[in-house]
Amino acid sequence: MRKILFLFSALLLAAGPAFSQTDAPATGSSTAFYTSFQRGITLYGEGKWLDAAAYFRKAQEAAATDDERAEAVYWLCFAEESGGDFEGAVRDLDVLERIPGGAARKEEIPYLRGRAFYSLGRYNEAIVLLKGYADHISADSANGIARKSAALYWTGESLFALGQFDKAQDVFFVIAQQYPQSVKYEASVYRIALIYEKKVGQKLLDILKQTHEESLKTIEEYQRRESIYTQALVAYQKRIAALEASLHEAGIDATTVGSDK
Repeated sequence: MRKILFLFSALLLAAGPAFSQTDAPATGSSTAFYTSFQRGITLYGEGKWLDAAAYFRKAQEAAATDDERAEAVYWLCFAEESGGDFEGAVRDLDVLERIPGGAARKEEIPYLRGRAFYSLGRYNEAIVLLKGYADHISADSANGIARKSAALYWTGESLFALGQFDKAQDVFFVIAQQYPQSVKYEASVYRIALIYEKKVGQKLLDILKQTHEESLKTIEEYQRRESIYTQALVAYQKRIAALEASLHEAGIDATTVGSDK
């Protein structure tokens, strides 16, 4: 039991937001549940997330209580997201939501679903879930700061992905200014710098575009005038040719017209 508690604590601090909800499964569970669950925790710690997911699935099936089932499915969702199976994570979050009990884990559903939606490119849905989750988290403890800053960070990333750079920058500023002890601090500062560079780059592009458009206007004006000149020249040459033809028909030598000879 103590070993499982230790593993819970270590992995919860390492995975995603640094959650400190480390309640171990209740006593009286079956050996099958503990064996599968502990194996899943070990594999998760080794970065073998999809293998871990398979064992959490077995633990879910072997669970003796709703709380144990909720614990297994919660970690199953974490493993699926870490392994890139975001569609699977969304489906299993729906399962977790329907399990009676497991209130502590259900509080994390909006965060996990928001993360999955972000990874699936469903940014607007992710923003609603993550912002709502962050608004309900009190940052009066290390655990609360970790959870809140993580949710804010992924809200910012969703806004960034939508190209809403000003709004994203505001969110990253909140993390950098209010939660400098957060594990998301450096990533937020990097995003702020990147957004600044993007803004500067966009201004340069706008200037270049404007200059290019002005150059095009100058070129177009030159080409228009050249075209008018060319057309006028052609018309003049046609008039000369017609005049020469008329003089020739009249028996007049065009080369003597206008001369004193």
